Amino acid sequence: MIASEDLLSLNFYKKEQFTGSYRGMRYCIKKVKEEETDLFRVTFWPGPYCFDAADESTKTSAVFAFTEEGKQQAADYLNEQWQQKKDLFSQCAYY
Repeated sequence: MIASEDLLSLNFYKKEQFTGSYRGMRYCIKKVKEEETDLFRVTFWPGPYCFDAADESTKTSAVFAFTEEGKQQAADYLNEQWQQKKDLFSQCAYY
């Protein structure tokens, strides 16, 4: 499972995006600004390809508040998506 602590600190996202993977699911988390509000945009897709090489049609995104609570919600969201689609992700898992 992906824990909130695995997703680094809020300060990291002020300058960089974070990419990771969990059992065949790839994900990218970055800070975005929408209407003067800072948010996390969380995108996931089936591996093995990196964000830039993955087909856009395989990517799914959601946004969360750019707060510690939002970071926890992002981790929960990724875990829920993995549970719901684990058959898809297991086809490309290298664990």
